[in-house]
Amino acid sequence: MEPPMDVLHGPFAVIRKHRKAFLTLNVAFYGLFAVSMAITMLLPEIQAYLKTGIDEAYLRPGVLKTVADAYGSQNLPKAMGMTFIINLLVAFVMTTLPSLIIPFIGILATLHRGILWGIMFAPLGAHKAMLIPHSITLLIEGQAYVLAAFGAYVHGRTFLRISEYRVSTRWEAWKAGLVPLANIYCLVIFALAVAAIYEVLEAIYIIPRII
Repeated sequence: MEPPMDVLHGPFAVIRKHRKAFLTLNVAFYGLFAVSMAITMLLPEIQAYLKTGIDEAYLRPGVLKTVADAYGSQNLPKAMGMTFIINLLVAFVMTTLPSLIIPFIGILATLHRGILWGIMFAPLGAHKAMLIPHSITLLIEGQAYVLAAFGAYVHGRTFLRISEYRVSTRWEAWKAGLVPLANIYCLVIFALAVAAIYEVLEAIYIIPRII
C-alpha cells in the first residue's frame, strides 16, 4: 500500500505542470458562480423559475427522491454514499466522458454548473441564512468539478500535442492522457467524499437549527 503522500504526489505534480490552466478554470467557475448569483439577486424570479423544476424532481420517484428520503430518515451512511456516488457520476458523465470523445467539450458542462449554482444558491427568501453553512459544501464540491474539468483539459492537451509527449499516434496520445487524468481523479474522489460527508451532516444537523 502506497503512503498517502505518494498517492498525492501524482495529482499535485500534474497541477504544478499546468498551473495556469488550473487557476484559469477556478477563476472561470467561481467567477461565473459569483456573477450569476449577483444577477439573480437583481432578478429573483430567475431563481423561483429554476427551483420549481428542481423541487418537482425531488418529489418524483427516482434517484433524487431516494436521496431525499435518505436525508429525511437521517440514514447517514446511505445519504453520504448516495450523495458521493451521484456527484461522482455527474462529474464523470457530464465532464470527463464527453471530453474523452471530443477534447475539452465537458469543460462547458462544469462552467454551466457554476452558473446554475449561482442562480440556485443566491441568498434570497426566508431561508437565505442556509447559505452560510452550505457555502462550505459548494466550495469543496465545486472544487471537485473544477478538478474534473482540469483533468479533461490535461487529457485533451495530451491528445492534441503528440510531439510534446513523445508519442507517434493520436491513439497513443489519447491513452497517455489517461494517466494524468487518473491522477487528478484521486483528488476528485477525495473532494467529493469530503463534500458528501459534510453536506449530509450539514443538512441533517446544522440547517434545521437555522431555519
